[in-house]
Amino acid sequence: MKKVTIVHDQHDNSKNEYFEVDDLSKFLVEYFKGKRPVNLQFYHNGVSRQTIVTPKTIADIEYLENLTGTIYVVIHPAYGWLIYVYYAIVAVMAAYSVYAVLTMPKPPSQASGSANNELAQRSNRPRLNGRIPDIYGEVRSFSDLIAQVYTKYIDNIEVEECVLCIGRGYYQIRDMKDGDTDVGNINGMAVSVYNPNNSLIGPADWRIGAEFTHLPLEVQKSESINGQSLKQPNDVKLTSNEIWFEAPNLIKCSSSIDFTHGFASGDNIAIQNAVFGVSDVILTGEMLIKQNNHIVIETTRDIDNVSLFTGLQLTGATVEIVTEETVTRIAPKFNERGNPALDLNGDQIFESVTEAVEKKVTRDLSGQYTVAAIQKTTIPTGFHYDIALTNPHYVNPSWALLNDDYQIIAGALLNKNTQGITLNGAYTISSLTPNVIALVNPAAINNEWEKLYTLPSKSTAGQAVSVQLDGVSNKWVGWFNVDMSNAEGMSINLTWPQGLYWQSKSGRRDPTESKVLIEYQQVDDNGNVIGAVQQRVLFFREYNLSQFGRTLEINFNFVGSFRFRACLDWYTDDSYHGEVKIKDVFAFAKTDKHSYDGITVIRTITPATDGALSVKDRKLNCLVRRMLPVDGVGELQPTKDAGQILINMALDPYIGRRSLHEIDIDQIKSEIQKVKDYFGSDKAVEFCYTFDDDKLSFEEQVGMVASACFCEAYRYGNKIRFKFEQPQPNSVLLFNHRNKVPGSEKRTWTIGINKDYDGVELEWTDPSDDTRTTYSVPEGGGAKNPLKITTSGIRNEAQAKTRAWREWNKLLYQTESVEFDALDESNLLQRNDRILVADGTSLETQDGEIESVDVLTLTLSQVVNFDDGQLYYIHLQMPDASIDIIQCLKAEQSNQVILTRAPRMPLVIDDDRYIRTTYSIIKASDTDKQAFLLTEMSPNDAMTNKLTCINYDDRYYEKDHSFF
Repeated sequence: MKKVTIVHDQHDNSKNEYFEVDDLSKFLVEYFKGKRPVNLQFYHNGVSRQTIVTPKTIADIEYLENLTGTIYVVIHPAYGWLIYVYYAIVAVMAAYSVYAVLTMPKPPSQASGSANNELAQRSNRPRLNGRIPDIYGEVRSFSDLIAQVYTKYIDNIEVEECVLCIGRGYYQIRDMKDGDTDVGNINGMAVSVYNPNNSLIGPADWRIGAEFTHLPLEVQKSESINGQSLKQPNDVKLTSNEIWFEAPNLIKCSSSIDFTHGFASGDNIAIQNAVFGVSDVILTGEMLIKQNNHIVIETTRDIDNVSLFTGLQLTGATVEIVTEETVTRIAPKFNERGNPALDLNGDQIFESVTEAVEKKVTRDLSGQYTVAAIQKTTIPTGFHYDIALTNPHYVNPSWALLNDDYQIIAGALLNKNTQGITLNGAYTISSLTPNVIALVNPAAINNEWEKLYTLPSKSTAGQAVSVQLDGVSNKWVGWFNVDMSNAEGMSINLTWPQGLYWQSKSGRRDPTESKVLIEYQQVDDNGNVIGAVQQRVLFFREYNLSQFGRTLEINFNFVGSFRFRACLDWYTDDSYHGEVKIKDVFAFAKTDKHSYDGITVIRTITPATDGALSVKDRKLNCLVRRMLPVDGVGELQPTKDAGQILINMALDPYIGRRSLHEIDIDQIKSEIQKVKDYFGSDKAVEFCYTFDDDKLSFEEQVGMVASACFCEAYRYGNKIRFKFEQPQPNSVLLFNHRNKVPGSEKRTWTIGINKDYDGVELEWTDPSDDTRTTYSVPEGGGAKNPLKITTSGIRNEAQAKTRAWREWNKLLYQTESVEFDALDESNLLQRNDRILVADGTSLETQDGEIESVDVLTLTLSQVVNFDDGQLYYIHLQMPDASIDIIQCLKAEQSNQVILTRAPRMPLVIDDDRYIRTTYSIIKASDTDKQAFLLTEMSPNDAMTNKLTCINYDDRYYEKDHSFF
């Protein structure tokens, strides 16, 4: 049996629970009900840092199971780290610098990350349950979709409407693209950007293209639709020239045909090619399309009784309409001298420019029109026909767009002669015999049947016309259910992949009709139908040789889930070209959401023009720079400054949740200025990154910001501060046998480079093309075993190269490491502090504390040995956390030295003080041997800390001024 103690409160043993178990893993799963608490730690036979056995791998779990004794399962409070306010924030291995660790990618969370941070294949996509992007600095933003993409057809062109989120807060926007194409070059595209809490209709905060005047719809796409085809309703039953028609409603045939083999009473029947009498007249060539709905054709053909034609069919009648429209675009601003205007950060200023642009639109005027009158005039070259049309824009809306007269080449067919008879149509059979079909009142569908009374015998008998009779029955696709409890309507996108036209046997192509029938019905939560089946029809006539689409929008007389089905309700023949597919079906509901709280939103409309179709995925992107209040409380300013970013992150109620009293703003700004002054460039303090992982702690995020600008974040009391890592001529603390735990010191000397690295490969974001780029040391990429570093937040070349060389130099010049337990004055240290560490593993070390002072003569706690001919320096620990280095000479007493100058500050020698001034005496030739760089500090107990250090070397920073 294994003893297990569950510790709920480390300060109250009365809350402990005690168990004896056989299977520890099974017990813990049952006890915590399969959910491991946050901050859970395991200890063996006592609670201390040395007895932690918290498993991280399967092997660790097996090891834990085999332990004997008592296992303490401690549930630490989530705020437990606050008790270590004097300790360093982050501990890393001595072999690496903080930069390599804090800029490495974090483990992926369950929610997908922002496309802004991806290496390739970036696109706009939804991130369900993901963190709203927190963008800082300047990045190329591939915004997240925050609503279902909604498509519809306008003027036969598919148009996509999206709502996207850039991120929390305010942004400066420029260089908006769709893929690699400027959105201003995509005809018909509209993009509007709305700042937090601003209305989504009306004036936008940044806009190109048309203004949005409607709110986005709440939509849900039917997952059942995958491009189903709607099949033609008629099956060919019979084609013969031995069929004729007789008033008032009869179809007759010769004895060689038996109607009962293909038809029955009550069936629908389609009659095709039943045209008798005067033939249609074809006119081709040049014609003049006039604004006043007239068409002028001049030809050598003399048409008798032309005024008897009441119809005109145009084919291939395309015109180019020139209009002028106002376009707003973002353009660079120039000053009075013609030079680029720059802001305070030295960046190009952009402004909105509105200008008139000539727009050319090609429209097809093809269609079957009603003729009002035809005027025939004889001219020297033949005949002049002026054909007046009746309301042609009712047939083809493009007529309403004409603003000039147009000379074109097209096909024209004069038809519907008043002396001709056309009996085509779809009818219902009332009764039939083998040789006679009687129809139900055909004249009500096609009044041409009345003309049969004008023929001899009231019949077409004797006129040899090949008539086609088809059986007609709708072939439904569906039913399909759409579960949306607040649906107020549905939108159906239909597409004609091969166009829509009728082609004669001679090859002539004419407009033709298409008719789609939609039936829909409300359903309840259980899928049971409610109410009657309702219908809507989409019917039009078109001549189109290429793919196009139409949208049928239906507003319900109910609210709720529904089912629907569709069919092609138009009989056709072999000359018909008009396959129909269902592309999308959306349920929709109107919304009153006028704005989004705290986030910047983009609305787009993208037409499927050639320019837009060149982008396979949704890849709307733009350069954004976060606007932050100066010092967290001032005016909004676009910035890449890491100091301002840290201040605002700390004050953010969703990230840092700190108050102004917990941020040392003046110190942070001062330290950032040190970085700028040292490198001679503001680029050294830039941070550009998108935080998209809600699992990242505030401390981790602060570390990433600090790391990018060569700094370390730490707490001083309860205030957050920055510390710049730079060459340090002096050390801040001295450690000798007086403030080191005896026997704790371990020194390691390195031969060669750690892990045999022969270079560094650092990955960063190149702003010229926003791709992830690798910089190699040595340059040229010749390293076979490089240390690979992936950075976060670095977006300029100088910053990246300087970082890479610092990492390489620390590998190259690191020769010694030391680890020891230090007394509690070590709490004053921060990572990357330079310290002096007397070699406690060597008998030649001369260190201790000052016992008395007599002017420039110091009495020491230890005997001092001076070699003849050598120059010696004494290192004195000052009360202000600095080291004073003074040349010293041999005195009369063996435990005394004489200083060549007075110390900078009084030395501490009184017995009532906690600790006296410590010292270390070193030969001039060995001065740098005791200098170390603190890389890790972790608490042992209330009085001591474990310090890990590497040798300090100014050459770590020798390339700092090579790239800025």
